[in-house]
Amino acid sequence: MPGDTEAPLPNSLADEAAYWVSADFDGELPAERRAERDAWLARDPEHARAYARMQDLWMQMSAVPETPALRASLPPAPVRKTRRLDPARSRVRRRWATSAIAASLAFVLVWSGQDWVTMLRADVMTDTGERRTMQLADGSTMQLGTHSAVAFDFSGDHRVVRLLTGEAAFTVAPDPSRPFRVEAGTGSATALGTRFLVRRNGAETRVTVTEHKVRIRYPAEGGASAVLPEGQSLSYGPAAGIGPASRINPGDATAWTEGALVFKDAPLNEVVTEIGRYHRGYLGVLGKARNLRVSGVFRIDDPVAAIDQLQRSLGLRSAQFTDHMILIFN
Repeated sequence: MPGDTEAPLPNSLADEAAYWVSADFDGELPAERRAERDAWLARDPEHARAYARMQDLWMQMSAVPETPALRASLPPAPVRKTRRLDPARSRVRRRWATSAIAASLAFVLVWSGQDWVTMLRADVMTDTGERRTMQLADGSTMQLGTHSAVAFDFSGDHRVVRLLTGEAAFTVAPDPSRPFRVEAGTGSATALGTRFLVRRNGAETRVTVTEHKVRIRYPAEGGASAVLPEGQSLSYGPAAGIGPASRINPGDATAWTEGALVFKDAPLNEVVTEIGRYHRGYLGVLGKARNLRVSGVFRIDDPVAAIDQLQRSLGLRSAQFTDHMILIFN
């Protein structure tokens, strides 16, 4: 399997790579589709990295312990018969086999990609779907989101929380002599007031301020800085340094701390990916349904029910391979 220290793949990229690997699982991808795949690979080095990781998973599928969810996701072995198969039915079966195999690859990636390095570094971690509220040593409050990890350094004249993965919301206890700083990636956010949120998404980090102000610095030591005021959000990272600030609705931004997610005119694929962060398994969208626009509020304590709500409200179909793996499509 890929090394634990390799950078994780964004869910959408893993979906695309899994699709192309599985589409050619029998070596009979038509020339036109091969050209489309090759163009996708050439478009971005990250595409080639994702494709290679999915190929590696594909080659090692036999080494993955079989679970009921994984077994249910795989297409049944073909039964050899002497009668001639109807070509139209064969195409339908091939399409579903490809979709099931692609989902299986992504499923294995989710379950086998445990970050043991993060586990060793963390002082506090949450499981998938878990949220935890705790009071810190200085009297501040932290709400840790799903599948998140932090480490603390409250020694001497500083208060530092290192967000190793995931997201957290902070309500900071005032102490002018000891600045409160959250480090994530290679940047930092220093509280100049009370409440803010930090979320890591691969190499990028998003900071959102719901009360007072926060000073952003990227890189953390000697880099550029910006003061982010209340009601605004920005991202920092290697792609563009400190990005532009945008206005946010504080209630929407903190909804996850109350067990809900709020979306306004968001692509269905983005909505399902976000809900999937709270689900032990794989949730995916196939075909043109990925780009449907969604607005609504969804509970995160029951991701399967949220997906069912989405499917019914949009008039879509779904294929459910136990509660661990659900695919939505037109």
